[in-house]
Amino acid sequence: MTLVYGPVIGQTSPSFFDFAVADPEVRPSNYEYVQIEVEEMLGERRKRVTVLGQVKAIYSSHPFYDARTSPEAMWKQRQLGVAEDLLQTIAKAKILGYIHRSEDGGREIRRPRTPPLPGTPVYRASDELIVEFFRLPERDLPLVVGHLLHRPGVKIPISGRELHRHTAILAMTRYGKSYFAGKVMEELLKRGATILTIDVHGDYVNMVNRPDGVAHDFFRDKVTVYRPEGAEALALPHVKPLRLAVASCGFTELCSLARIQGDLQMIVLRNVLRELREERGGNYGLEDVIERLEERMGGEERAAERVRFFNVIRRLEDLRTRRIFSDYETPVREFFRPMHLSDIFLSGLPSGVQDVLVGLILRKVFDAKFRKEPWARLPLFIFVEEAHRFAAPPEMGGGRFSRDILARIAAEGSKFGLFLTIISQRPRRIDPDILSNCSNLAVLRVVNRGDQAMIQAASESFSEDLLEDLPALDQGEVVLVGPFVSVPVMIRTMERETQHGGRTPDIYRLLQEARAEAEEERERRRSKIY
Repeated sequence: MTLVYGPVIGQTSPSFFDFAVADPEVRPSNYEYVQIEVEEMLGERRKRVTVLGQVKAIYSSHPFYDARTSPEAMWKQRQLGVAEDLLQTIAKAKILGYIHRSEDGGREIRRPRTPPLPGTPVYRASDELIVEFFRLPERDLPLVVGHLLHRPGVKIPISGRELHRHTAILAMTRYGKSYFAGKVMEELLKRGATILTIDVHGDYVNMVNRPDGVAHDFFRDKVTVYRPEGAEALALPHVKPLRLAVASCGFTELCSLARIQGDLQMIVLRNVLRELREERGGNYGLEDVIERLEERMGGEERAAERVRFFNVIRRLEDLRTRRIFSDYETPVREFFRPMHLSDIFLSGLPSGVQDVLVGLILRKVFDAKFRKEPWARLPLFIFVEEAHRFAAPPEMGGGRFSRDILARIAAEGSKFGLFLTIISQRPRRIDPDILSNCSNLAVLRVVNRGDQAMIQAASESFSEDLLEDLPALDQGEVVLVGPFVSVPVMIRTMERETQHGGRTPDIYRLLQEARAEAEEERERRRSKIY
């Protein structure tokens, strides 16, 4: 039997209503779902519809305990006993909508245009109503990523089909944004998706394993990690070298990597690159560039010119030691394997190198889609971790090379089958042009007012009441807003099937181990003395 909370009271609107809680012992909690009956005009007749609402605030009051009562009188009343029938609990609920079924069998979520009448009974919403409310048809590719905050049995899907409108996952550090992103990736892979991740810290390199470290039956062969030679060491069987050829690198990008800034030095390098390109096409490497510069320097009689050549060679040799370029290149078509995740592992690389590599890779991916290469026909889901490093405006220190291609993917990528998801703990540092193109928002805990304002500006659907909820969210709790859900909803991320690489270190355990090691070392020194 459905639980009755109490009647609607006071002034109501099609968006909000208040209701009195009849029994304080069974009062609803914040964010609980309720249902009421509303008479709605459908065509030319009035019909009763079941409307789903959510509790957004709850207040309790008692006439004996108010600002006018002294503390001494309150304690005296408490000792004498206070009539509980004078306790009043009022809840404020936001109306989410009702399910409208058309004559052809279709369904949609509609907002009522008629306010609920005072006195209308308010019920605890049934699980069946909520499940039906958030249900998605199979053609929308439902991805089950979480459950309602207070109802673990009610699973909430997002629409994989609507990810073509781009997505932003935003939260403070250590509140679960990468964990949530990994859950979305798991669901996409099970649907056969092709995924490319820009992984700055190695959060997704272990997605071949279950959380306990054992190889996962399904995901064990669905992930390949691409590691540039200069990145942090990573000894895993599914790691492949990410190789880039200098011939595929743009002139400006090469100058940035080599830290060549002088105009005359840049002219020297440009001339040599032009010669090699005319002679060999794209078949030359960094050693060929250095060798040609040395030849030109040897034939130069002017001392100033020789110094200029020497400086360019020295910077290119320094670039060679950073092991960014190889003699051949990883084919971009490898990133388009069906039902596979390609993880670009960038941990340990300087930010400037990361910027260039991300710009190069995403530009090659975009060009393949733009040229409609046959092997690039599948849609590609791109996840960018630490997006504020690459997608910030230039004046805020954003990626010089990666920002432009990210902006182009955000603006034009959907029509070519490139679906972007940016992940960041600093929304205010993301270029507004990029963030505003992310119609779907998954927002975890955010406290900073500047970040909140940026989020609200990016989405008309992010209402003031949702914004007020953000500082109160616990780890793993997410507000979903946008076309990938029927209406805004707060969920808890479901447990991952794969191992997450972004776990916070167990400080207590590590310090216990450190103390034990120190004690052992002290005992060894003492035993040598005696």
